[in-house]
Amino acid sequence: MTKSFIHSAMIAGTFLLSSCSYFIDNFVEDSPQVVSLEGKDLSIVFSHNVNGETHPCGCRHFPLGGIPQVAGAISKIEKTNTVVYVDTGDTLFNSTKIPENLDKSKSYNAKELLKGLSRAGLRYWVPGDQDFAKGPEFLNEAAKEAKVSILLSNLKEPAKGQKSTIEHIDHVIFNNGPHKIFMVGLLSPQVLANKYKSIVKHPQDAMKDIIKMLEGKGYDKNSKFHRFVVLSHSGIGPDESLAKSYPKIDWIVGAHTMNFFRFPQEEGNTKIVQTLSRNHYLGHITFTFKSDKTKDSYEIIEIRDELKDELKPNPHLAWIDAHKEKLSKIQEEEQAEMLTKKLGVIRYSTSNSCVDCHQPQTDFWQGTSHSIAYQTLRKAGEENNLSCVKCHSLGLNEPRGFKRVQDLLEFDKARSFDPDITDPDDIRKNYWTELDKAFNAVVDKEKSVRQLKPKKRRELAQIWSKHDRKQQVNRNFANVQCLNCHDQHFNHPFDDHDPKPSRAQTVAKMKDKCLTCHDPDQSPEWYHKQDNGLPGAVNQDVLSENFKKMSCPAHE
Repeated sequence: MTKSFIHSAMIAGTFLLSSCSYFIDNFVEDSPQVVSLEGKDLSIVFSHNVNGETHPCGCRHFPLGGIPQVAGAISKIEKTNTVVYVDTGDTLFNSTKIPENLDKSKSYNAKELLKGLSRAGLRYWVPGDQDFAKGPEFLNEAAKEAKVSILLSNLKEPAKGQKSTIEHIDHVIFNNGPHKIFMVGLLSPQVLANKYKSIVKHPQDAMKDIIKMLEGKGYDKNSKFHRFVVLSHSGIGPDESLAKSYPKIDWIVGAHTMNFFRFPQEEGNTKIVQTLSRNHYLGHITFTFKSDKTKDSYEIIEIRDELKDELKPNPHLAWIDAHKEKLSKIQEEEQAEMLTKKLGVIRYSTSNSCVDCHQPQTDFWQGTSHSIAYQTLRKAGEENNLSCVKCHSLGLNEPRGFKRVQDLLEFDKARSFDPDITDPDDIRKNYWTELDKAFNAVVDKEKSVRQLKPKKRRELAQIWSKHDRKQQVNRNFANVQCLNCHDQHFNHPFDDHDPKPSRAQTVAKMKDKCLTCHDPDQSPEWYHKQDNGLPGAVNQDVLSENFKKMSCPAHE
């Protein structure tokens, strides 16, 4: 019976997709692990190391990735091919451990991410070590709610009378006439935390039984029309070893080590591919049914923002907006529960304390995008995302700074402005509401901070400074400000500590600070391009040029 294998059951409410019609047109489900294909060539589209990212953070010059954009890319391919979207792990989280104080937001985001990927077309998933951050039970729940099939072929058999640790399938076969694609999933115990190592066999040890099982399903290693595809979360080294041990494997789609292959790495007849992280690139393998497997091909798809327009209407855009709004509320609630301990530490002096002695430097800084950098996050709906806030503020998670977005502002204890507003939460909300109004009155909401002329940025920075005085703010850690770049003794300007660093030492230290945020992911144009097109070493000329551009005039 022809039917939509995933999407009809998955789409809730009014979320209707105009893409992914191939599930109805070209798939006939003979069994959960055997799928008959009709007509078009088959495209295996893959991602891995998504690291919990549903969308770009909003501060990169040329953003890559995002679920709406992935859906658009798949929609474009399915105009000519049948598409199966797979992922090889480290999908839900960006680490193997979730801080207790971030558990709610990380858990919510993980489940919603998998649902979003499923709505974009994700069908089969090999979980990675980071996906076990909250244990197998959570992993099972996430896959079940998203209606994504976990593909694991080397999971150990459960003890008699017990259920498998992971709810999964162990192979998939795609049929089209004489053409058969046999796909399995492998997870290496070597990458897992110690408590989970015992749930899977080593891929090298499991492969003989896997091949024997597939041969029982019709696999002929000598057929020029049969393909053997391994989805692997093991890392490039183990994948290379597996290819050498089992030369009849046609393709290994890897993960974990985040390698980037614009062209397949070949080990004998086996082609190994990876595409880096965060859905910035998708891998695309085309299995042609018009010839034998020697004509199969591979390409990298750069997930540029304009790909979202390949799917019209693109329902994922509204979904992302709703997801960001809900996630931001959870993050805000989560941070409200954190306990902040000052422990008598003298906190950083923020930019408003520097004006009296450093007016020329203040004037210059206010004309830069640094001076209103936090507004980028507010425009993108990421103002409560601490992973973004760290590069748009001063002192996050430092003893002299702040730990929660709620502590971004420190108001005068004797605050007399608007005495009718006394609740701390209401004071903060009123602060941001009034600031947004002031900003929106003088600048197009759609324009990014970088698109503004220095004169306009200076005007906005001065509006912000005036707003802080009116609202009686003692410290405002928002924005990239003086002490993001400069070191300052807490007794400044009365300190007289020696030895003072040389100019060369100071510049080198400042440049290092630049690179903590302007990393290869956020500022790839700051780095030399390697032969494969990815950022390599820092381009010192570009770094020096940007450093000079952002350097304040010398203090007299």
